[in-house]
Amino acid sequence: MAYQSVEIAELRAQQEALDKQMSEIKERETSHVLREIVLKMREYGISLNELMGSKPAQLHSEPAAMYRDPVSGATWSGRGRAPFWIAGKDRNQFLADPRGTAQVMV
Repeated sequence: MAYQSVEIAELRAQQEALDKQMSEIKERETSHVLREIVLKMREYGISLNELMGSKPAQLHSEPAAMYRDPVSGATWSGRGRAPFWIAGKDRNQFLADPRGTAQVMV
């Protein structure tokens, strides 16, 4: 072990004590701040998603309809197996517009 003066040993012990004290105080302050944040979120109705800047997850959301049967009004997203009313036909005839009606191509 290398030589170490008494003064350096005392200073290191003080530093360790101060580091421990700072850690304990920071932990208490962090806990207090988190409680304040939670209370403010509840007071103003702020969700975690809003706090994180993200939109809420939409579970089981249906994809938008890309195709619409003009006869029955049935829709298809273009994913998966094609329904009977569009299978084997030109899909452009069944394109759905944003208003939800089929565009008839002549």
